[in-house]
Amino acid sequence: MLKDSRNGYGLVSIAIHWVSAVLILFLFGLGIYMTGLSYYDDWYHKGPELHVSLGLVVLLIMLVRVIWRLVNPLPVDLSNQKIQNLTARLVKFGFYAFIFIVLISGYLVTTAEGQPASMFNLIKFPVLAQLNSQNVDIAGVLHEYVAWGIIILVVLHTAGALMHHFVMRDRTLVRMLRPAKKTDFL
Repeated sequence: MLKDSRNGYGLVSIAIHWVSAVLILFLFGLGIYMTGLSYYDDWYHKGPELHVSLGLVVLLIMLVRVIWRLVNPLPVDLSNQKIQNLTARLVKFGFYAFIFIVLISGYLVTTAEGQPASMFNLIKFPVLAQLNSQNVDIAGVLHEYVAWGIIILVVLHTAGALMHHFVMRDRTLVRMLRPAKKTDFL
């Protein structure tokens, strides 16, 4: 099933989730790697170009993700514990907020010199605002620290999924691994 249902996630949501996860983790690792490069390293220019291009891919995926979430039903919570459901919602909201903050701050740093952000030299994202040097520095620090915040959320999210699967033995993790069928029961 492509679409989400009250019983679980469809193939589109699952694909968006896992592609986003892989790209975001790769971008974080690449960002850490780039901080250790010297001017004479081969990846000194290649790394940032790839980082920006993949960041723009994540931006497009996140826009699709938000639209997809608005037009699809949200699967019902499997837990009867309100605090657990609230925590899950807060982590999801944190992901959305942090990811968009990192994407926007990265875009602002990239376009600070008045040049558009390029996605693999195929699509140019225009300069919407230019920051002065002080604000570029602030955007860069925000980009780094909020990226670390995403990693903290990844750890919490993963721990929660594993707890649901191995301790609580419910379908929370399974719902993000395979699409729901009309015959799936809550």
